[in-house]
Amino acid sequence: MVSIPYLDKADLGPLADAAASWKALPAKYEALQREFEQRVINHLKGHWEGEAADAAFVTMGKARTEYENAATEADRIGKLLLDAHGEFAASQKQLHALLDEARSDHYKVYDDGRVEDVDPRQDSPTASGTPGLAEERKKKLDSLVSRLTNVLAAATAADEAASAALERDGNGDSQGFNTSVYTTLDAVEADQAAALMNKKDRLSEAEITKLNLLLAANKDDPEFSRDFVKKTSADTVLNKYNELMSPPAGTTLSKAQLAQLKELKANLGTTIGTATTSDDKGAPDKDITRFQNDLLKAGQRDFNANPSESPYGLSGYQLTSSLMSEGKWDKEFLQDYGDALITAEKNGANAGQNPDAYWGYPRSLGSTNIGALDPMAGYMDALGHNPDASTEFLTSDATINGEKVDHLDYLLKDRHWPEGPGYTGDSGNPSGYNNLGHALESATSGRSYDDEGAAPVKHTPERAALMKEVVDTIGGDPSLASDSPRDAMRDSLGNMTAEYMADVQGAIANEQGTIKPFGADAHLDMGTLEPFISTVGRDPDAYVAITEASKANTAIWMQEVAKGDPSNLTAAMENVTYPGGVVAGFLSDSRNQAIFEEHSASDKDFNDAVATGDKWVGRGLGMAVGAATGTAAPIVGTIAGWAVEDIQAMVVEQVQKDTTDEAKGEAATKYAEGWNAVGKSSAASVREAIENSGRHMSKDDLNQLAGSVEQAAKSGHTAGATWNSSVNGR
Repeated sequence: MVSIPYLDKADLGPLADAAASWKALPAKYEALQREFEQRVINHLKGHWEGEAADAAFVTMGKARTEYENAATEADRIGKLLLDAHGEFAASQKQLHALLDEARSDHYKVYDDGRVEDVDPRQDSPTASGTPGLAEERKKKLDSLVSRLTNVLAAATAADEAASAALERDGNGDSQGFNTSVYTTLDAVEADQAAALMNKKDRLSEAEITKLNLLLAANKDDPEFSRDFVKKTSADTVLNKYNELMSPPAGTTLSKAQLAQLKELKANLGTTIGTATTSDDKGAPDKDITRFQNDLLKAGQRDFNANPSESPYGLSGYQLTSSLMSEGKWDKEFLQDYGDALITAEKNGANAGQNPDAYWGYPRSLGSTNIGALDPMAGYMDALGHNPDASTEFLTSDATINGEKVDHLDYLLKDRHWPEGPGYTGDSGNPSGYNNLGHALESATSGRSYDDEGAAPVKHTPERAALMKEVVDTIGGDPSLASDSPRDAMRDSLGNMTAEYMADVQGAIANEQGTIKPFGADAHLDMGTLEPFISTVGRDPDAYVAITEASKANTAIWMQEVAKGDPSNLTAAMENVTYPGGVVAGFLSDSRNQAIFEEHSASDKDFNDAVATGDKWVGRGLGMAVGAATGTAAPIVGTIAGWAVEDIQAMVVEQVQKDTTDEAKGEAATKYAEGWNAVGKSSAASVREAIENSGRHMSKDDLNQLAGSVEQAAKSGHTAGATWNSSVNGR
């Protein structure tokens, strides 16, 4: 692989000069051709006849063709060198940016690609008291390593492709110059990758490494991906993928080899997904359409990598879904695939009520344990990465065997989800309900469920209506998310609640209309919203997401009131404070249920979740700012003179303090601590809002306002906790 020092210091000037020189050659060859015709051929015509003349003119005709071919090949080489220079320059620019980022963030990058955290804060006495610092630094380090690896992989693939293209028949053949080879590196690399996939025998370790390198470097490139699938086939891709993931019995793979196969799965899946979207912006490509149709047909047959060991293989659905869990895929193809998958289950064991038997024994994953036996798990993650597709699928239905099947009802209510890491492909989340949660997150938010850096997307009427349907369905029957394994959805449902926090608070109380939804209003109903939050809030991650988003929203609504000119400032502040208090009361009671009644979590679980996650503070602020200003605002700038970054820091501190206080003592004590905490934090927030708004207020008036706001928050907390307890029969 190309090294960091080599790419960092490489002088690409000579390559650019060579490309320019070759680019100029065709015109020179064409000029020579014209001169040859004028000064030799045309001069002799009419002045020379006979057999010798005929033979000579044939030879001169070939010479003229050679001039043309020379110009064509020079043009090809010029384009190839220019493409290579562009690839190398882009990789070098990306590397320089990453090295600058590493230095500014206090990471040391070694020549061999290792990255070390040299942030002096790590050794400071206060480091252990900074919640989330170590995890935040580890995430940044892992991201740097991943991006550095990708840049080097792209440069290496381009280097090897350029070398292969230039070496291929470099001197032409017996007929003269070569005029029918490569002009782009994409074409070279697509040929190389396709050749490896089409190989009849198993790939060697070196060939697996080569294939992984090519796919890693080009997985997001539409031209490469399109050429790659055109030069293979759906059956070939699934066959070779199954073969790679299912080595023969007795094969021992190292950790590094297993890690590479997992990378290959992700890179191959992303590449195929990119191919399916490669014609989205133009006329449909018949070859891509045929490939997609062939994938659908392949779902219905089995692929056995080791027939001498077992008569049972994996179905095309299982293999395709495994690949589909990565990357961006064509929206319409995902709709067709989902309907085909449900149809297969409906026609299978007990009309979808026993997918364990349909997808499980005697089928089994290969010795690598890469992939998943339940194809619906991979399909749900495909929807989770493709928001437009997930929204469309989960808000629609299909007619299967004459029966109308609502997609959401089938997945959330009717389908039995097999349990175990073999079915989901994830040892940390052995329930497919976790994957269903990913699809629901994507469908309601408009973002990939795992893209934490994505900007907020304004809620469309379709997404808001889906959120209401989910709240009404689960709030109407909390058992749908209460018991194991269904509780694996709770973290995603918590993120969805945080996503729609303005709608949540607005449903609780919004007499003066200050609280505004982020886009379309979900029109949530308190009758189902309360039991929904009560159930979801028992999960520590969901608890933290909802808490952070609620406090962030309240802080922004306070800013809006402070910068306005309400006729009754106290009433306006109480109005935007009370809903946050109610949410805190819901969650306080839910936390107690989880710890003392359900025994599904401990104080430590809740506190750890607070310490390691604060994404919903920033995201909640961004969405509330966007709702308040009418734009999808980034988390920068000021609100009523107060820097958003400062609001974020205040909210993070409040969340950490409030949850720590609430962790003390037994249930009654926890309730009192939570009640006091929400009051104090609300009072602190309103003081900051007034101070930063430029509004003049005497100390006595400010104290009186803060006291009123504190009581509003406490009243909300009491109402929320009481409501929660009564609904749950306590």
